[in-house]
Amino acid sequence: MSNPVRPYVITGGRSRPSRESLALESLLSVSPDGPDLPDGALNREHRRILALCRRLLSVAEVAAHLGLPLVVVKVLVGDLWDLGAVQVLPPAPQAERLPATLLEEVLVGLRQLR
Repeated sequence: MSNPVRPYVITGGRSRPSRESLALESLLSVSPDGPDLPDGALNREHRRILALCRRLLSVAEVAAHLGLPLVVVKVLVGDLWDLGAVQVLPPAPQAERLPATLLEEVLVGLRQLR
C-alpha cells in the first residue's frame, strides 16, 4: 500500500500547481535555453521529469511514467515551468479538434483497406 504522506513531501506540502493553465493534455519539453540551476535546486522527481521531457510528452504521460498522482506532477511541472526549465504547449482548443464522427469514419475507412 502506498504512503499517502509521500506526495506532500515531494511537493513541499503544496496540493495545487502554480499555474492553473496546466492541463493534463499539455505537452512538455525541456527548454533548449533552460536556466543553469544550482545543485540542490531540484528534487529527484524534478530531475526525472526533465529526463522524460527530452522528448515531447503530455502531463498525463509524465505522471504515468513516474507512477505519481496527476496533481503531484502538475505541481512539479509548474515549478519547472516557473524556473524556465520546461516549455509547455497548451492543448488545442475544442474548436480546433476534429469531431469524433470524422475520426470514426477515417477509422472505418482504414479498416476496409485490409
